[in-house]
Amino acid sequence: MVEKHQGAVDLKNNFNSAHEWLRTNGEVDLKTSHDTPFSAKADTTNSGDHSGEPVIRFFQRGKEFGRSYQCCWGHYYNCNRTRIGMYCEALDRVI
Repeated sequence: MVEKHQGAVDLKNNFNSAHEWLRTNGEVDLKTSHDTPFSAKADTTNSGDHSGEPVIRFFQRGKEFGRSYQCCWGHYYNCNRTRIGMYCEALDRVI
């Protein structure tokens, strides 16, 4: 079973820099290293354990596929045990 925050992803930018970059530039369309298209946008969580916290949301074909909170950034899996590392790497490269 996958654990939350399992696996490390080597990123150059911290979460706050990535979130601010997205807030400034708006939603961006990107591709993972395997050419999977997705988009990323900065937001604030409205409910749950992370209510009121900044979040980076990742979408494929208009549907949310994952999200990164500050505690998830730099890990391959997020708090919900969803794979986000490939999205974080692609966003980090464009920043």
